[in-house]
Amino acid sequence: MKAKIIKLKNGGVLIYEKTNLNNCRAVEVGFSVGAFNEKKPGTAHMLEHTLFKKTKKRSNSDVERDRNKITFLNASTSMDYIILKFFRTNKLFDESLEFSYDVLMNSILDDEYHETEKGVITEELNMCKGNEERDVCVKNFKQATSISKFASDIVGGNQSNISAIKFKDLQNFKNKHFVGNNFIVSVVSSLPLFKVKKKINNLFVKNIPYDGSYQKMPSYYDLNVIDKPSSLKIFKNEQEKISFMISIRIDVDEIGIFAKDYNYNFVAKYLSGSQGGLFLRLRNKGLVYRFETNISSFKDKSLFNIAFETSKEKIKEILELVAEEIKFVTTNLIDEKYIESYKKNLEYFADEKMPLRVPVKCSYNLMDYLSFGKVFKLSKRQKKALRAGVSPQRVQETAKKIFNKENPIYVTALGNITKKYIPDISYFTEKFLVEGNSNG
Repeated sequence: MKAKIIKLKNGGVLIYEKTNLNNCRAVEVGFSVGAFNEKKPGTAHMLEHTLFKKTKKRSNSDVERDRNKITFLNASTSMDYIILKFFRTNKLFDESLEFSYDVLMNSILDDEYHETEKGVITEELNMCKGNEERDVCVKNFKQATSISKFASDIVGGNQSNISAIKFKDLQNFKNKHFVGNNFIVSVVSSLPLFKVKKKINNLFVKNIPYDGSYQKMPSYYDLNVIDKPSSLKIFKNEQEKISFMISIRIDVDEIGIFAKDYNYNFVAKYLSGSQGGLFLRLRNKGLVYRFETNISSFKDKSLFNIAFETSKEKIKEILELVAEEIKFVTTNLIDEKYIESYKKNLEYFADEKMPLRVPVKCSYNLMDYLSFGKVFKLSKRQKKALRAGVSPQRVQETAKKIFNKENPIYVTALGNITKKYIPDISYFTEKFLVEGNSNG
């Protein structure tokens, strides 16, 4: 059954999908506002932590008791949402919803647990330290996108950020953004829609009103790639391992990448080594710690990304091998055996028997809505047609579109490195953009 999107009276949204798996349902409920909308880095994540301390009707021990007795409420914060999620039998649907509402809307934010949670988040920050893979991605995206605020993570960035957050900041953020306008709930259940809607209306919609004065915040999912010129930037730190990322702008939106043409993804898989041999050659030569290619998709355009970690002395040799492979995929037809391997993997991941399919569907439906404004589902016939559309000829055509001289290219290096180890931007525009004529 296809998911349905129901606009609620308080301005919120219910995303519902019926499942044939009896007597169970998965729920993700919260607000479509997150780290992207905060003034102090880490506020949204800190708020999520404090929701589970105590409420107006539950002490801290009561909250912990009911997480075991009623349902285990998990929580998640992203750039664009703060949500609670649970997976439970229908018999405890009412109790689970009430518990979720109490934690979400009646949580008491005060100094009692505030400093303790700062310590917890500090430990999360410590775990994130040295994550050059994430940092180089953020710095690279800043070159290619229309946003300068792009945060490196939702934890808070650094210790001074976390220390600066007061419990009043959390309360102000919650009071401002936890309104009906931002309310969102995704449900996959064997219960009929009218019963689910009634329960959501009676508890959440009734008690979380629409705020007519609220101005809808910009969305992280509205982040777009714009026509910035090609650029290369180096960010020096003391890390001897060099993190390197190259992004090529391609004029295909996220729906085109993931739901209309699988050839783009095949090119990414082929270059990263899961269907081709480039990664293996790099590894066998002892050139890389990590090498991958992927696609970051946005509403109007996308970025084809090449990322690796290595030592500074090996960068130029790696780039030459990558350039050779790009030249190969744009001038030759890929062996059919690689195409067939890719198609078999697609069939495997599309298997409807995958474990925990109910909560997975619930989460995917929410992400689809936030990304596309609708839940995007492909029928088995559509998926079969997309797989059939991957061919050696189409792959070559797609590679020519990606590695085209009309596309800007953005290069970022992070580590203990200087310019002498990295070619200038003209190298990349000549070696990596090998098709068509330059637009000058």
